[in-house]
Amino acid sequence: MRWVECRYARWLAGRAAEFFRARPERPEANLEVWPVTLINGERLPPIRSWNKARLARALDRPSPPGAEGPRVLWIYNPHEGHLVDRVAHDLVVYDIMDEYRGFPWSPANIAEEEIELLRRADCVFAGTRALYEGKGRLAQGPVECILSGVEVEHFARGSGAKDEQGAAGADRVHRDLRNRYRRLLGYAGMVDVRIDQAMLRAAARAFAHWGFVLLGPVTTNVDDLQGVPNIHLLGARPYADLPSYYHAWDAAALPFVDSELTRHINPTKILEYGAAGLPIIARALPDVERYYADGAWLYRTGEEFMASLRVLDESAPADRAPRLQIARGWAEQRSWDALAGRMLETVESRLKSKHDKM
Repeated sequence: MRWVECRYARWLAGRAAEFFRARPERPEANLEVWPVTLINGERLPPIRSWNKARLARALDRPSPPGAEGPRVLWIYNPHEGHLVDRVAHDLVVYDIMDEYRGFPWSPANIAEEEIELLRRADCVFAGTRALYEGKGRLAQGPVECILSGVEVEHFARGSGAKDEQGAAGADRVHRDLRNRYRRLLGYAGMVDVRIDQAMLRAAARAFAHWGFVLLGPVTTNVDDLQGVPNIHLLGARPYADLPSYYHAWDAAALPFVDSELTRHINPTKILEYGAAGLPIIARALPDVERYYADGAWLYRTGEEFMASLRVLDESAPADRAPRLQIARGWAEQRSWDALAGRMLETVESRLKSKHDKM
């Protein structure tokens, strides 16, 4: 298997060696990870052409040693649908996780590119119910709804001694926050246009004894969050370290705005939070309300968000236990291994079907 990891030139400062060389990972699983450096400014045709050619070359190399069998071209972003014409393959999979029209960096013709990819894909996986219902009618091949999964044991370890083990495992800055505030509310993920900065700012001012911790890379202007003394943007942390942070929190949040972009997500983080034994405050987005309403505190307005904080502030652990047990159940039913097995069965079935028609 070859995974092409795209990075743009402006991200390369101080990390050139990491992105310019191929680095085979987990050779026992026949996996190669190839960093491919692209140039920013794809709205300019010459740059777009250069990036397309470079990405295609990375994918169309000879197979890794020991790799046998059919070649499956697995695409996540419709902007890369051009690879169908440039890379040799036996099957095309479009694995759609977002409504790409909602991202500010998406090209103007992203909707047309997606329609073309949906037409040509042999099978489509939709990561949310909203995407499944919205894209399924456009696809020529079969469409299957595969929701997010989680590594339950990774996030559950040590959850019985959350404060002690979590605070000890997190970094020094985070440990200081654990000691400074009566309670910590955490979020882990991209700090981007989906985050409701105005709501977080208002809540932080109303609950000064709570520390608001955001883990993850910042990809948007965060002026509304900076300068609020109890909001702390700690940047990205390694996946392996996330449980140490989670287990030092008193609650976790999905503090999203309500937009076309967020209405099409099924957040993986909600399963991680559930596996870690955290109370969860989440915006009542379509998939969240459909699948997670029974184990989370849902809100639709900033006032409801703060009301949930107040409930968690004042309630006893026994009052929260039923929802926490339900949230743990979500995670236990949705392991990544089980979901991957289901997807591979679908891929194998489509390969056989195509072979039988030849």
